[in-house]
Amino acid sequence: MPNTQLNIADAKVNPSKYFQHPKDVLVHPDLSRDAKIDILRAWEVDARLLQTAEEENMTSGENSHLGSIVSALLALEDETKGPQADTPKAPTKLGNAVH
Repeated sequence: MPNTQLNIADAKVNPSKYFQHPKDVLVHPDLSRDAKIDILRAWEVDARLLQTAEEENMTSGENSHLGSIVSALLALEDETKGPQADTPKAPTKLGNAVH
């Protein structure tokens, strides 16, 4: 994690400012489960937008971490959903990040 004191509200807007990798969000001791989900969902939206920009050759090559973000979100959401967690959802270009 970068040497920046965690501001949870700002981390929800700019996750990569505070975390180098999505797993860093999962293991952060000062974050509630809900805060972790909020941060990862915001990061997912950014990653999906970056992926779309990459498809249109509009990026400078930065890593979106999309796969790791989705895995981290699934890990957090599976904790409470139980067997229904495996129910597939219809895929979209923005995934399930837009509600």
